[in-house]
Amino acid sequence: MASTSTVLQEGSKGAEVTRLQEALKALNFYSGAVDGAFGPKTKQAVIAFQKSQQLLADGIVGDKTWSSLNAALQASNPRFNFQVVTLSEFISGNQIIATNPKAVASQLFRGVDEEDGRSFEDISITYSSLGTVNVVDTAVIVSTLIGLADDSVAGVRFRIELKRNQNKWEIIWVGRQFRCQRGRGQQDWASTICL
Repeated sequence: MASTSTVLQEGSKGAEVTRLQEALKALNFYSGAVDGAFGPKTKQAVIAFQKSQQLLADGIVGDKTWSSLNAALQASNPRFNFQVVTLSEFISGNQIIATNPKAVASQLFRGVDEEDGRSFEDISITYSSLGTVNVVDTAVIVSTLIGLADDSVAGVRFRIELKRNQNKWEIIWVGRQFRCQRGRGQQDWASTICL
């Protein structure tokens, strides 16, 4: 979920309210319709969430509430606020021929000087084990590109999840986030496409 400088309260409407309702629903604080309208049910959910985080429980969503929502969502579901990318689209679009996490990361890294406008490129790999001692079973690659030559998209971030199956790695899930150019949408990472 994108953090935002927009303050939301009862009566607010729009895409930010929709994101707020989705976040509250994902955290089991909201059971109403995700309709982009901040009504009494949304306010009740915000107050309940704020109380759970020891925040001022006023039903108004400002920077502290956005920040707490982001932290809670990331802790509960690292895939939250990523747009799902089909595996075949990702593999063919990036010409991925490897399955080893380091080799996939290598193929994604293009170098800052290769494309006009590129100001930042970062790739990280995190390995973890599902239970077997000293055996790495999963890997997550996070690839971030900022400074794209695009009128609306300032940056794109991919989350690539891999799993080892009988000593062979396979990509099992890919998600994408966007950061928009000023005036073209959200300024933080979100699944929402820029205008």
